[in-house]
Amino acid sequence: MFSASLLIILWHVLLAHIAEGKFTGPNMNGDYEISFTPKQGSGKWSTNFKDYPGGVEYFETYSGPVKSTYGEVFWTALPSVDLPAELIKRFQGKGMAVVGFEADQVRRTPGGDVSVPINVAYNHHYGVTLTGEGSSMQRLRRDHHDPRTMSRGCGGLTNDPDYVWIPVEHTSSSNSLPTSMQYGYANGGEYQKSYHGLAPPFAQIVESPNQVHVYPMQIDTWNRDKMNLTGGAFVPGPHPKNARAPVTGPDAVYSGLLECPLTTRIHKHTTATWNASSVAQIFSCTKPQRCQTGPSKAEACFAAARELPGLAGVSIGEGQGHSATLPAGCTVSVKAELVGRRIVHGASVFFNTNNASTACCGSGVDEIKGAQESLVKLELSLSLSQGATITMTGPDGVWFGVGFDATSMSNSPYAVVVDGNGRITEHVLGKNTPGAQINNSLRVLSNSVTSGKRTVVLQRPLKGLTPQHHNFDARKMSLNFIDAIGSGPHFSYHKFKAASGISMWPVSKPACLCTVPAVPFGHGGGIIEYMTNGDTVGFTTSCREGESILANRNPTCDIRTYEGGLQVCHHTWHLLDADQEVPWQDQPLEYWMKFRMYFQEYDPSRHISALYGPSWTQWSIGANTAEYDVPECAPDTPDRSKCTHEITGTVTIPGTDLHMVAGHYHCHAPTCLALEVHDNKTGELICRETPHHGQGTDLKPGGNPYDQKGYIYQPPCLWGNPPFERPPLMSGKTLFIKAITNSTYRHFGEMALPQVLLASMPTDEFLI
Repeated sequence: MFSASLLIILWHVLLAHIAEGKFTGPNMNGDYEISFTPKQGSGKWSTNFKDYPGGVEYFETYSGPVKSTYGEVFWTALPSVDLPAELIKRFQGKGMAVVGFEADQVRRTPGGDVSVPINVAYNHHYGVTLTGEGSSMQRLRRDHHDPRTMSRGCGGLTNDPDYVWIPVEHTSSSNSLPTSMQYGYANGGEYQKSYHGLAPPFAQIVESPNQVHVYPMQIDTWNRDKMNLTGGAFVPGPHPKNARAPVTGPDAVYSGLLECPLTTRIHKHTTATWNASSVAQIFSCTKPQRCQTGPSKAEACFAAARELPGLAGVSIGEGQGHSATLPAGCTVSVKAELVGRRIVHGASVFFNTNNASTACCGSGVDEIKGAQESLVKLELSLSLSQGATITMTGPDGVWFGVGFDATSMSNSPYAVVVDGNGRITEHVLGKNTPGAQINNSLRVLSNSVTSGKRTVVLQRPLKGLTPQHHNFDARKMSLNFIDAIGSGPHFSYHKFKAASGISMWPVSKPACLCTVPAVPFGHGGGIIEYMTNGDTVGFTTSCREGESILANRNPTCDIRTYEGGLQVCHHTWHLLDADQEVPWQDQPLEYWMKFRMYFQEYDPSRHISALYGPSWTQWSIGANTAEYDVPECAPDTPDRSKCTHEITGTVTIPGTDLHMVAGHYHCHAPTCLALEVHDNKTGELICRETPHHGQGTDLKPGGNPYDQKGYIYQPPCLWGNPPFERPPLMSGKTLFIKAITNSTYRHFGEMALPQVLLASMPTDEFLI
């Protein structure tokens, strides 16, 4: 562990180098390559930052530490790093023009930094933001009309799909300059050896820079017994049954863990079936209203009722007949009475053969109610006339609480908390934080303790006091909730937590049992549960019409076929099966994320601002966060080593004056073969990137520590002053994107994510 004082000393040493003038040393990670665009052919351009036109200075930051055990995912924000006072003072009210950066993951030793090989700790991706005085990092609800929030940005909480963690400007620049910048492009397994530089006159500009924020996702693949921590050949360690990486032979050069295979530690709770299913419904109506479709025979009606949530295994009375007072078809009545943790009696189902009945589903229903016991016993009554009545029972002496209409804290739910002394408060929860207490809207009907259990009965209107207070729906017959119990009387970090759901039924009235169509492929959602600790996250479905992965029914598009990838890979989750003990727990890996930024003082006469971060600079053609599965080629293929798989899609670029400045490609090792971006109208090739695969020269004395066998680096496409081609106008164009991968083996969680930088500039503007 390095102390804050040592960090300050390192900063002062570094600033002494900055004060001497321009950077003259070697690149941090050696030489780089770029891909010249088709019209350029090949040109002369030094990728060594010491040769950058006009000279550059640099500063370095270390974020961390990152700590993990074998097979563990590390995916959370690292502590923010303040820039040194001298640098902050120098750029107070002025712009810094960042022309490039380098990145590494290092152990900090008395002898200096030692790079951690990518085959030891796999960098899945990272987000980095440099904020200035005019901006701060904030957690915002995603708004698809706001381009800032369409991309997850730095710290893109993948297990929090409704929110993003992004820089937000609170004080605009008097010089009309950006007050923050994001630089997470080529930000995965390719990042150590990929060139992250821009061609003049383009730079990322930030005014009054003062803080760096890093949010990495790392996967520990280090076989402690058979791999050298300082470099060398990869040796597979324990892996789950569903991993698809080869573990023997010449192709066993990468870990199946880095693809996040679905393991037996994970349970998928699906909300969709492949066939039509039955649900209970009530309607508010003034004229006859019934299911569009429902069970057509009594036997089917009774069978469907037995499969309803909360009624499976319960004794249900069954009957049929001709009634003028009940709706036609199948109806079910339930007395919501809790015994233990389940409803065990009081249910009946009736099939009405009177198809001419004018009775309406839900006619006369004023109240629905239900009960469910999780960590906290919850009884809920929702009445159109009386509002919501909430009854909660938990242990006396410690706090307990319930968050409504949520599957995790990351949903920022409305919550009611009862502390160990019986005090009741309302909150909006944060992700793994207590969130914020909000104004009281509850009326306490009773608050009592019996046999060490405290029961509170509360009442409030269905409509929330504010948008933060949640609106209860008296026609919605099920509700997810989370609950927790603390270890002390005052609201703080929970001792136990759980996710559950409650089914609610009309009081003294039946509900109609209706048939709903099967959910089409690509729309099957649900909940992912990590069984080890009960963490739950929502599954995001986002395959788009017109993209090949949906047309070809790629498994990643639907929870029913999903077998691995980003959505089953979250912070502290281990990627081994439930019956596999995590090895080497006494040998944790600890390292730091290191970034070096090359900059010049901003000069409007020679710098044009390049933009990165909003969704229109990340041209995903995959599913959630650009991922997809690569199917294995046929076993009888003559030369399987040459098997390839392609996916395609289109992206339309908004605006009127956005020009392409740089193109990077984010994918995962060792599958990537090529990425192509074409003008969809003319077919013109705009950029083609062909990743380089490591050859393992790190095995040789003095070899390249970033050349791990099979792992990749990406030569980007660049535009700018000669020898580069003028940046092409992108606004208004529809682009055709093709990703090509090797399919010798099946791969989960591959990504097809062009990450580009754009400049807003007049089409007829001459470059500087």
